[in-house]
Amino acid sequence: MIIDVHGHLGYDVAFDLDNDEELLISSYQEYGVDGAVVQPFIPRPYVEEYKAIHDRIYRLTQRKEKKFWGMASMNPHFRPEEYAEETKRCVKELGFVAAKMTPIGHAVNPASKDGMTCCDIVRQLGVPLMIHTGNGGSFADPIQVAKCAEAFPDLVIVMAHAGSGGGSINTATYIAKTHDNVYLEPSWVDIASVMGMIREVGCSKLMFSSDVAENIPVELAKYRRAISNTSDLERVLSGTAIEVFGLK
Repeated sequence: MIIDVHGHLGYDVAFDLDNDEELLISSYQEYGVDGAVVQPFIPRPYVEEYKAIHDRIYRLTQRKEKKFWGMASMNPHFRPEEYAEETKRCVKELGFVAAKMTPIGHAVNPASKDGMTCCDIVRQLGVPLMIHTGNGGSFADPIQVAKCAEAFPDLVIVMAHAGSGGGSINTATYIAKTHDNVYLEPSWVDIASVMGMIREVGCSKLMFSSDVAENIPVELAKYRRAISNTSDLERVLSGTAIEVFGLK
């Protein structure tokens, strides 16, 4: 089984990217991916825009072509009650399995007051929080995630991109190694660094993702080349994700 833990739907106003339902479904069919955890691209900074893309993701989870799960994404700078209300709706009513924080798109330091408030809200909902790391300057430095992980040891955190693009892959690996509640999603990480992650933290801390549909075959080839043991490969391609996100 193959599960992509980092798919996107919608139009991204920060990076001018656009993914629709048919692109996701056709790409996963082409490359034999069984399902995906799908989050919004960055919409315009209005609560109703986030609600609309969350509803669209929910409709995707009802499709039959592939198995999809939702991941909520709210701007951390919304009023705390707005962030909490919509994230709770996504988890409790729409059945979403996680939430996302994007320092580069939301202009937020995860360890700031707003970032920590979001961590606490997600922790109370009992789902993992994925945090973008790597590209995005100091806000996206994995060391900020370490502060969150230490402040909320019962919050499961997945470091998206595992520090790739920001010169902080080694830092991300070390944080995952020294914090039981931190996992790595190494999309865009080079194969040599992935092999180093496996040596340091093991396959039970890693999970497959594409980030964008065009990257699916590249990421699959990377893991199939880096991991020779079948059970370890299965864990990275789906096993870790099933356990971390409680997928059914």
